Amino acid sequence: MMEAPDASPAADAAAELTSSGRTTTESPRSEAPVRLQLTIIRHGQTPGNAVRRYVGSKNDESLSEEGREQARLAPHFPDVQRVYVSTLKRTHETAAIMFPNAEQVVVEDIQEMDFGAFTGRSADEMADDADYRNWVDSWCEDPCPDGESRAQFNERIRIAMNAFLRAIAARGENDVYLVAHGGTMMAFLDCYASDVKQYFEWNTANCHGYRLHICLGDDSLAIEEIEDF
Repeated sequence: MMEAPDASPAADAAAELTSSGRTTTESPRSEAPVRLQLTIIRHGQTPGNAVRRYVGSKNDESLSEEGREQARLAPHFPDVQRVYVSTLKRTHETAAIMFPNAEQVVVEDIQEMDFGAFTGRSADEMADDADYRNWVDSWCEDPCPDGESRAQFNERIRIAMNAFLRAIAARGENDVYLVAHGGTMMAFLDCYASDVKQYFEWNTANCHGYRLHICLGDDSLAIEEIEDF
């Protein structure tokens, strides 16, 4: 697996989780690498997902009934005591079904991409929108109008996930679950496993994801093994 350095002080800082379930940062250093397992799961379907609208960081949609059924049919983890979620309620609702007895802890800045002016609209609705066509022609790498570019999104996710992983390592947690977004998974794996698959190839169905075996050094993060979930 490709190994990448932490390129910013924010990514290098370890985050101590507060009693509010959000994060602040400190900077302990360790001599030996730390290994942990992270299972990252995409939330259940939302109404916007069902009709292929761009459901991003500015859409705080609840699950659809189909999404709730997907979560009910997914593996359940009644013995897990803590599950991590994004700031958006579709992750909270999915986690409540799949992890019925777990405390939910919010991780900041891991929410879906900000699609800006494309938010809440479908490709069919924007077929004649010049801004949308230009964005698609860039392989969705250019900035969305009033939103993020893929590079900006990847960097946000890289920094946030590094802080999160160093926080749980500092707490001594080595087998953790995170309910997040399709974009979160694609961006994180694009940063650290682009030699395995390309960005869009990491997308998964709702309530599916990946189990990642991660090695953290003082200045590095490597994904050593990836399993489908």
